Amino acid sequence: MSFVSGICIVLGVLAGAGTHLLFRRRMWISLTTGLAVIAASLAWFLSPVCIAIAQEDLANFDPPIETRTETGMIGQRYFQQRDGVWYHCKVRIARQLFF
Repeated sequence: MSFVSGICIVLGVLAGAGTHLLFRRRMWISLTTGLAVIAASLAWFLSPVCIAIAQEDLANFDPPIETRTETGMIGQRYFQQRDGVWYHCKVRIARQLFF
C-alpha cells in the first residue's frame, strides 16, 4: 500500500509543480491540482479489476476455490462468485505489476 501511496504523492507533486509554473500568482490552483491528482490516482490504482476464471482452471485449484478466503490490498476477496461464475479480482496496480 505504501508503494501505491508513494506513486500517487509523486504524481500529485509533479502536477502541483507543473501548475505552479503555469499559474505563479494563484497558489491555490497548484495545491488543488496536486490534491486532485493524488485522489484520482489513488482511485485509479486501487480500483478492482476482476477476470473470469475458466472452468478448466477451476478443477485444478488445490485447495478448492470455495474454501479460499485470501484478501487483497483493500480487503477485497481475491476469488469471488458472481452469477455462478468465479472471478479472480485484484486492484489495478497489482494486476499491472505482478500479473
